[in-house]
Formats: sequence, C-alpha cells, structure tokens
Amino acid sequence: MTATTTKTTIKETIKETIKETTKTAHPNFFMVGVVKGGTTSLHHYLNQHPEIYMSPIKETNYFARLNIDINLFSKDYAQDVRIDLQKYLAGDMKRTIHIAHVLEAQDYERLFANVRDEIAIGEASNSYILAEHAPQMIHQQYPNSKIIVMLRNPVKRAFSQYLMNLRLGKTLEKDFIREIEADDQALRKGWGANHQYLLIGKYFEQIKRLYTFFAKEQVLICWYDDYQADSAAVVKSIYRFLAVEEDFKVDTEQKLNIAGSAKFARLNYWMNQSGLISWAKRQLPQSWREPFKRLMYSQDKQQLPTLTERERLYLIEYYKEDIQQLSTLLDKNLDHWLR
Repeated sequence: MTATTTKTTIKETIKETIKETTKTAHPNFFMVGVVKGGTTSLHHYLNQHPEIYMSPIKETNYFARLNIDINLFSKDYAQDVRIDLQKYLAGDMKRTIHIAHVLEAQDYERLFANVRDEIAIGEASNSYILAEHAPQMIHQQYPNSKIIVMLRNPVKRAFSQYLMNLRLGKTLEKDFIREIEADDQALRKGWGANHQYLLIGKYFEQIKRLYTFFAKEQVLICWYDDYQADSAAVVKSIYRFLAVEEDFKVDTEQKLNIAGSAKFARLNYWMNQSGLISWAKRQLPQSWREPFKRLMYSQDKQQLPTLTERERLYLIEYYKEDIQQLSTLLDKNLDHWLR
C-alpha cells in the first residue's frame, strides 16, 4: 500500500467491495501462495476436475489491489502483466493467462461467467498471502470461502525463485546472497516492485493473518515436500477439502515451471527487460511456444547453480525464529527445515 493511502480509504474500499453484489457465479475458494510453491501446476491439475472451475486468469490479484502500487512496478514485471483485459474478457476465455491485474469488480465477475454446474470455484493469486488487506477483503465479500496454502521450505523456496529469475532474464547476478541482499535493500519495494526473496518465506505472520479472518477448518495447509513426493495424493486431499469427487484421476504427468537455465543469458536478459519476451508470449501461436522455449532455455539441470553450504546456513539463520513460531502456530514439527 502507498504511504498516501489512509485507513479511511481502506475502510471505504472494503465497504464498496461488499456492496458490489455478484450477479454471476463467484469464487468459493482461493489458493493464496506461495511463489515457487507449486501453485501453477496445482491450478492446472485442479482445472481438470469436472466439478472445479478455476479462473482463466490464474493470478488476478484482485483482492490485493489495496497493497499493490502499479506505479512502482519494475520494467520486467510491468511487461509480464501487460494484457488487453477487455479484449480477453470479451472472448471465450479458453486460453489460460498466467497473471494480470484485475482492478474492477465487473471485470473480476466476468472471469466466472463460464461457470456452469461446478461445485468448487476458485482462483490462485500468490499476492494474497503477502498483501496485508487481502484476507480481510476476501472475508468481507466471501466469508465462507476456503483457503489453500502450499508452504515450501523457505530456504529452498528463495533459491528456486532466484533460479527462475536467472532463467527468465530478470537478473544476471551470479552471487545468490548478493542478489537477495540487494533486493532486500531496494528502494522500491512491494509486489511487482522487487522480488521479495526473503519476505515471501516469512510465513508465520502470513498464516497468522489468515487465521485472524478465517477459521482453521477453512484453511488447508499443504506441504510442498509432500506434493513433490506424491502430487496425486495432495491433489486428492484438496478434492476432499473442497467437497468434490475425490476419486477423480488427475493427470499429474505434465510438469509446469520446471527449473532450467537461459542458453544466452545476456541476450535473454535484454529481451526480458525490453519486453520482447513478454511480447513473444502474447503474440506467438500456441504451437510455436514450445519450440521458442527450447531455443531460449535449457532443461539440463547439470548447468544450474546449486545452493552452497554458506548460502544455506545464511538463510537458515535468517528464517530460524520465523520457522519456530510457525511450528508452534501450526503445531507441526518443522525442524527438518533447520537442518
């Protein structure tokens, strides 16, 4: 939220949100995080279930709008979220869009215009777990909603985000600690302004805030390690939580957001910062996208940097207190995150 936003403005916005009565179907569950926690693949898997409808824009960021200042967006993030929203909403919305910023109630409602007889209706915006007012705004409009969170070891999560940013041309910094420290000290901070490597992994306050507005039985905490080990089992537990047919067999073979490296790092960085990568994603036919990815990126994990012992200990020390607090809050032993 910007410094000029007052508490009165916040209350008025929430009040207006409540007034905006949905005339169409509306979401009754939200996946709220985290970045590099498997939400992209989970969105894809849940969308296969005949009783589940997922927003065709995966990350709408609608309920985080009070805490997101579009004037602070980095050049590459501004390109990532660039979309002709009205044109998309006027179409059949069959093509899934990864991320956008939906600010108006009528536009948000239109995302659910294709709902027929699905039982569970959802969207997945990773910004909601970080945005201070998102849980309150969701609760004010949809108090009976169910909330799904996927938590990943914060040390591994931060490093995975760094690898993603190297691959996508969002950074050229080869020193991981230097990258996260520079990001943490950035003058412009916030969703879309900096990467928030460290802040995203401080889960205690985030989960505590969710519990302020939602009863614990409304919140399902999933664990990324379990998801990696047996994604079908975790998906089935989500089916059970959403009260849909839990024996539906989902195809979990397709992997999304797989780690990889840029074949031409500096060229990739320039193309990303100039907006050419985002333009190509929007303009290229679907059939050309995979060949384009193979041209630009390598899936050879042998070429990827690995987390050093020094880096691991640095992050363990940073997250130690937060992990212990989270462990107490959830009554779950998380000592393995500290080893």
